[in-house]
Amino acid sequence: MNSSIFQNMAPNARRSFIVTVLLGAASAMAYLFAVQPAEEALAKARREYDEAAGKLQMVNANLRNAPANKERLVSLDAALKPFRDEMLEPLLGSCAMRAKSILEPLAAGAGLSNMDYADMSPRALPLPRPLPVQLHRRQPVRFTAHGSYMGAISFLLRLEKEHPLVALQSLSISATTEPERQQIEMVLEWPAKGGRSK
Repeated sequence: MNSSIFQNMAPNARRSFIVTVLLGAASAMAYLFAVQPAEEALAKARREYDEAAGKLQMVNANLRNAPANKERLVSLDAALKPFRDEMLEPLLGSCAMRAKSILEPLAAGAGLSNMDYADMSPRALPLPRPLPVQLHRRQPVRFTAHGSYMGAISFLLRLEKEHPLVALQSLSISATTEPERQQIEMVLEWPAKGGRSK
Protein backbone atom coordinates (compact mmCIF):
# COMPACT_ATOMS: atom_id res chain seq x y z
CA MET A 1 0.00 0.00 0.00
CA ASN A 2 1.26 3.39 -0.86
CA SER A 3 2.32 5.46 2.21
CA SER A 4 0.75 8.64 0.79
CA ILE A 5 -2.70 7.01 0.85
CA PHE A 6 -2.20 6.06 4.49
CA GLN A 7 -1.09 9.63 5.30
CA ASN A 8 -4.11 11.10 3.50
CA MET A 9 -6.53 9.03 5.60
CA ALA A 10 -8.52 10.65 8.34
CA PRO A 11 -7.23 9.86 11.86
CA ASN A 12 -10.30 7.75 12.72
CA ALA A 13 -9.94 5.78 9.48
CA ARG A 14 -6.24 5.33 10.14
CA ARG A 15 -6.97 3.99 13.64
CA SER A 16 -9.64 1.69 12.25
CA PHE A 17 -7.25 0.44 9.59
CA ILE A 18 -4.48 -0.28 12.14
CA VAL A 19 -6.96 -1.97 14.49
CA THR A 20 -8.27 -4.08 11.58
CA VAL A 21 -4.74 -5.14 10.57
CA LEU A 22 -3.83 -5.94 14.17
CA LEU A 23 -7.06 -7.87 14.73
CA GLY A 24 -6.46 -9.79 11.48
CA ALA A 25 -2.91 -10.64 12.57
CA ALA A 26 -4.14 -11.63 16.03
CA SER A 27 -6.86 -13.82 14.46
CA ALA A 28 -4.31 -15.50 12.21
CA MET A 29 -2.02 -16.12 15.18
CA ALA A 30 -4.90 -17.43 17.28
CA TYR A 31 -5.89 -19.79 14.45
CA LEU A 32 -2.33 -21.06 13.94
CA PHE A 33 -1.50 -21.50 17.63
CA ALA A 34 -4.86 -22.31 19.20
CA VAL A 35 -7.60 -23.34 16.78
CA GLN A 36 -5.57 -25.48 14.37
CA PRO A 37 -3.90 -27.58 17.15
CA ALA A 38 -7.30 -27.93 18.82
CA GLU A 39 -8.81 -29.18 15.52
CA GLU A 40 -5.93 -31.67 15.10
CA ALA A 41 -6.37 -32.86 18.68
CA LEU A 42 -10.11 -33.19 18.09
CA ALA A 43 -9.52 -35.21 14.89
CA LYS A 44 -7.07 -37.47 16.78
CA ALA A 45 -9.57 -37.89 19.61
CA ARG A 46 -12.28 -38.85 17.06
CA ARG A 47 -9.98 -41.48 15.51
CA GLU A 48 -9.15 -42.90 18.95
CA TYR A 49 -12.83 -42.89 19.86
CA ASP A 50 -13.74 -44.74 16.64
CA GLU A 51 -10.97 -47.28 17.31
CA ALA A 52 -12.11 -47.75 20.91
CA ALA A 53 -15.74 -48.08 19.77
CA GLY A 54 -14.69 -50.80 17.31
CA LYS A 55 -12.82 -52.65 20.07
CA LEU A 56 -15.82 -52.28 22.35
CA GLN A 57 -18.09 -53.80 19.70
CA MET A 58 -15.66 -56.71 19.30
CA VAL A 59 -15.49 -57.25 23.08
CA ASN A 60 -19.29 -57.13 23.31
CA ALA A 61 -19.56 -59.67 20.48
CA ASN A 62 -17.05 -61.91 22.27
CA LEU A 63 -18.99 -61.57 25.51
CA ARG A 64 -22.21 -62.53 23.72
CA ASN A 65 -20.40 -65.58 22.29
CA ALA A 66 -18.72 -66.47 25.61
CA PRO A 67 -21.14 -69.27 26.57
CA ALA A 68 -20.74 -70.93 23.16
CA ASN A 69 -16.95 -70.47 23.29
CA LYS A 70 -16.83 -71.91 26.81
CA GLU A 71 -18.89 -74.90 25.69
CA ARG A 72 -16.54 -75.42 22.73
CA LEU A 73 -13.51 -75.14 25.02
CA VAL A 74 -14.95 -77.73 27.42
CA SER A 75 -15.64 -80.03 24.46
CA LEU A 76 -12.08 -79.62 23.10
CA ASP A 77 -10.64 -80.15 26.58
CA ALA A 78 -12.62 -83.38 26.92
CA ALA A 79 -11.39 -84.53 23.50
CA LEU A 80 -7.76 -83.83 24.48
CA LYS A 81 -7.98 -85.49 27.91
CA PRO A 82 -7.10 -89.02 26.70
CA PHE A 83 -3.98 -87.65 25.01
CA ARG A 84 -2.95 -85.62 28.07
CA ASP A 85 -3.47 -88.67 30.28
CA GLU A 86 -1.07 -90.66 28.08
CA MET A 87 1.73 -88.10 28.49
CA LEU A 88 4.62 -89.59 30.43
CA GLU A 89 5.54 -87.23 33.24
CA PRO A 90 8.58 -87.93 35.42
CA LEU A 91 8.09 -89.44 38.86
CA LEU A 92 10.77 -88.26 41.29
CA GLY A 93 12.68 -86.84 38.31
CA SER A 94 12.75 -90.13 36.38
CA CYS A 95 10.60 -91.18 33.43
CA ALA A 96 11.65 -94.80 34.10
CA MET A 97 10.08 -94.57 37.57
CA ARG A 98 6.82 -93.35 36.05
CA ALA A 99 6.98 -96.11 33.41
CA LYS A 100 7.54 -98.67 36.17
CA SER A 101 4.37 -97.55 37.95
CA ILE A 102 2.44 -97.95 34.67
CA LEU A 103 4.06 -101.13 33.30
CA GLU A 104 4.55 -103.18 36.47
CA PRO A 105 0.90 -104.31 36.77
CA LEU A 106 0.73 -105.11 33.02
CA ALA A 107 3.98 -107.09 33.11
CA ALA A 108 3.02 -109.02 36.24
CA GLY A 109 -0.39 -109.83 34.71
CA ALA A 110 1.40 -111.21 31.62
CA GLY A 111 3.62 -113.47 33.73
CA LEU A 112 6.85 -111.48 33.32
CA SER A 113 9.30 -111.24 36.22
CA ASN A 114 12.60 -109.56 37.19
CA MET A 115 11.52 -106.31 35.55
CA ASP A 116 14.01 -103.49 35.21
CA TYR A 117 13.59 -99.98 33.79
CA ALA A 118 16.11 -97.44 32.51
CA ASP A 119 15.79 -93.85 31.29
CA MET A 120 17.02 -93.08 27.81
CA SER A 121 17.66 -89.77 26.03
CA PRO A 122 14.45 -88.15 24.81
CA ARG A 123 13.86 -87.72 21.09
CA ALA A 124 12.77 -84.23 20.04
CA LEU A 125 9.83 -83.91 17.68
CA PRO A 126 9.83 -81.57 14.66
CA LEU A 127 8.59 -78.13 15.66
CA PRO A 128 5.69 -76.50 13.85
CA ARG A 129 5.63 -72.80 12.99
CA PRO A 130 4.58 -70.75 14.88
CA LEU A 131 5.95 -72.46 17.98
CA PRO A 132 3.30 -73.75 20.38
CA VAL A 133 3.48 -72.69 24.02
CA GLN A 134 3.96 -76.29 25.22
CA LEU A 135 6.60 -78.37 23.42
CA HIS A 136 6.48 -82.18 23.29
CA ARG A 137 8.95 -84.99 22.74
CA ARG A 138 9.11 -88.78 22.53
CA GLN A 139 10.50 -90.31 25.72
CA PRO A 140 12.00 -93.80 25.33
CA VAL A 141 12.28 -96.13 28.32
CA ARG A 142 14.25 -99.41 28.24
CA PHE A 143 12.26 -102.28 29.79
CA THR A 144 13.84 -105.65 30.52
CA ALA A 145 12.19 -108.72 32.03
CA HIS A 146 12.25 -112.52 32.08
CA GLY A 147 9.32 -114.54 30.82
CA SER A 148 7.90 -116.59 27.99
CA TYR A 149 7.39 -115.47 24.42
CA MET A 150 3.61 -115.64 24.95
CA GLY A 151 4.03 -113.54 28.10
CA ALA A 152 5.82 -110.86 26.03
CA ILE A 153 3.03 -110.91 23.42
CA SER A 154 0.38 -110.73 26.14
CA PHE A 155 2.20 -107.78 27.72
CA LEU A 156 2.35 -105.91 24.40
CA LEU A 157 -1.34 -106.54 23.69
CA ARG A 158 -2.31 -105.22 27.14
CA LEU A 159 -0.03 -102.23 26.71
CA GLU A 160 -1.55 -101.41 23.31
CA LYS A 161 -5.07 -101.69 24.70
CA GLU A 162 -4.52 -99.58 27.83
CA HIS A 163 -1.95 -97.08 26.46
CA PRO A 164 -2.51 -96.69 22.71
CA LEU A 165 -0.04 -93.80 22.31
CA VAL A 166 2.92 -95.85 23.56
CA ALA A 167 5.04 -97.08 20.65
CA LEU A 168 7.35 -100.09 20.57
CA GLN A 169 10.71 -98.85 19.28
CA SER A 170 12.59 -102.15 19.54
CA LEU A 171 12.09 -105.68 20.85
CA SER A 172 14.70 -108.32 21.58
CA ILE A 173 14.04 -111.81 22.95
CA SER A 174 17.06 -113.93 23.87
CA ALA A 175 17.11 -117.55 24.96
CA THR A 176 18.30 -118.45 28.43
CA THR A 177 19.17 -121.81 29.95
CA GLU A 178 15.49 -122.36 30.77
CA PRO A 179 13.35 -122.98 27.64
CA GLU A 180 10.22 -121.31 29.05
CA ARG A 181 12.07 -118.28 30.36
CA GLN A 182 13.59 -115.83 27.87
CA GLN A 183 15.41 -112.53 28.39
CA ILE A 184 13.06 -109.84 26.97
CA GLU A 185 14.24 -106.32 26.22
CA MET A 186 12.01 -103.58 24.80
CA VAL A 187 12.39 -99.91 24.19
CA LEU A 188 9.02 -98.21 24.58
CA GLU A 189 8.35 -94.60 23.56
CA TRP A 190 5.82 -92.34 25.23
CA PRO A 191 4.67 -88.90 24.23
CA ALA A 192 6.00 -86.55 26.91
CA LYS A 193 5.99 -82.87 27.69
CA GLY A 194 9.15 -81.04 26.75
CA GLY A 195 10.02 -77.50 27.73
CA ARG A 196 7.95 -74.40 27.07
CA SER A 197 8.63 -72.03 24.19
CA LYS A 198 9.16 -68.37 24.99
